[in-house]
Amino acid sequence: MIREVIRPQYTSFTITIPTHYIDREIEFIMFPIDKSEYSAKKAKSKYRKSLRGVFHQYADKSKTLLEDNAWQMSVVDRFKNND
Repeated sequence: MIREVIRPQYTSFTITIPTHYIDREIEFIMFPIDKSEYSAKKAKSKYRKSLRGVFHQYADKSKTLLEDNAWQMSVVDRFKNND
C-alpha cells in the first residue's frame, strides 16, 4: 500500500506506478483531508518517543561489560555443544 498526502498546485497530477503494481488492479482514492485532523496526527507522530533506554534503571551494572561479547559467546557456546 502506498499512501501519500500532497497539496496540489494544479488541476492535473502525474503518478508514477511502482513496477510490482504493473498488470494488477489498483485503486486510486482522492478526498480532501480535514486540516485539524491531519495536523493532530502529524504532530503526534512528530513527538513520538523512542523506548530506547527506558529500562536502564533495571540493568545489572556488574553485567554490562559482558554485553559487548554476548553475541560471540552465545555462538561459541551453541556450536561447542553441538560437537
